[in-house]
Amino acid sequence: MHRACYKSSFVIGCLIAMALWDLPSPACASDADASWAQTPTTAAAPAAAETPTVEDRTYSLTELLKLALSINPQTREIEEQAYQANLATRLAKSQYAPQISIKALGGIQRTPLAIPATVSPKGYFVSSTQEILPTLELKWLLFDFGRRKGQVEEAQHNADAAQSAVMGAQEKLIYDVSAAYLETISAQGRIRAAQKALDAAGLTEQAVLDQRNHGRATVVQVAEAQRQTAAMRLALTKASGAADTAFAGLVATVGLPPESHFEVDAPSDVATAASLKPLNALIDEALESRPDIFAAKDKVAASEAKIDTARAAYRPTISLTAQVFQNIGEVSSDGSPYSSINRTGNAVFVSFEWALSDGGARATNVSLAVSEKSAAEDSLAAAKDGASQQVVQAYNNLKTSVDNRAQTLAYIKASDVAYQATLDSYRHGLSSITDLMNNEAVLAQAQADQEDADADVQIAKAALDLALGHRLVSP
Repeated sequence: MHRACYKSSFVIGCLIAMALWDLPSPACASDADASWAQTPTTAAAPAAAETPTVEDRTYSLTELLKLALSINPQTREIEEQAYQANLATRLAKSQYAPQISIKALGGIQRTPLAIPATVSPKGYFVSSTQEILPTLELKWLLFDFGRRKGQVEEAQHNADAAQSAVMGAQEKLIYDVSAAYLETISAQGRIRAAQKALDAAGLTEQAVLDQRNHGRATVVQVAEAQRQTAAMRLALTKASGAADTAFAGLVATVGLPPESHFEVDAPSDVATAASLKPLNALIDEALESRPDIFAAKDKVAASEAKIDTARAAYRPTISLTAQVFQNIGEVSSDGSPYSSINRTGNAVFVSFEWALSDGGARATNVSLAVSEKSAAEDSLAAAKDGASQQVVQAYNNLKTSVDNRAQTLAYIKASDVAYQATLDSYRHGLSSITDLMNNEAVLAQAQADQEDADADVQIAKAALDLALGHRLVSP
């Protein structure tokens, strides 16, 4: 088989192709600003989680939050999705690069060909060919009038949305750990309250025994006082069990092994209503800082880029194809001796392609992209409404919790005064054992309610921070 032969060598052709690789991508007004040659900013792959270890010491809430953000498995799936979205952006940008490939074609061909009878009485001759054609080929899409640009922008916005989802998952984890931590603090506080109630019951029992020794209390009253002490001891046991359960929940929420043991440091302050901004200001703040709002906005932007990509399909494409090959073979006609060849050839083509009709596929893709944009805008509106509702609910819960704590503190003070007065009055024979034990029970309940009220305020404050999109600690 005849091939065009040139004096340039195969090696020189390879060098030319490699030189083409280093050329910048052609640009046009509607093409992407970012070149394929630019290094894409791709997030690093999430590191493999290691088995965490904790020391047997006291941990603050901030320390536990940082520990949870570094080891908790709940966010790893979302982090992997964000990493995949960044890789998708890098993949979209790779379309700007020329594609270089090496191919080799080898084989045997026997071809009958017509020939005038004046040359050969048979009217044909048979050409036998044996060839090997190694080829270095370059394909480069020069202009697509916005198609690649739209794909890159869509992928980048999706990557930004995925990163916002990671932030949202981390903030949710911060809230979950904070709530579990405060539940543990509250449960430990109920132990202290139960111990105080047991101490008060012991004082009451001792006072009744003193009265009994002086003939001013009956056996029934002594039994009632001992029953009250036993009830407070039982309450202390239950409080201890509840504290162990709350601590186990904290360990699981952080992501630590279940056998982990450490102490927790109680928070030093409690939020007050005076430190809160007006509700409207908080709603505006949430709409400007929440990760789910950012993600929804990025989804809208990604859908707009997808529309641009779909519309760009109506425009033509211009591409370059270049080949450098070596023709290594031999040919024989009608059994004549073989003639051999080992020469370099090359080819350069510029291709112009414009689809005129595709059965409505492009129009359908545009309609689909427009519909996806409408859905993304609806999702953004729903996210804003949900954020506003969460802020209002968290704001009201915090105000209610703060007011409830203030009333609880006043109630504790009044209950303590009443109990101490009743105890002194009983010791002087002026009050009954029933009044003393009732005031003791009221004081014990008030002290337990204070621990719950403190925890409720802190949990409500954490819920408001979550609704506002505040980032308390860095991962």
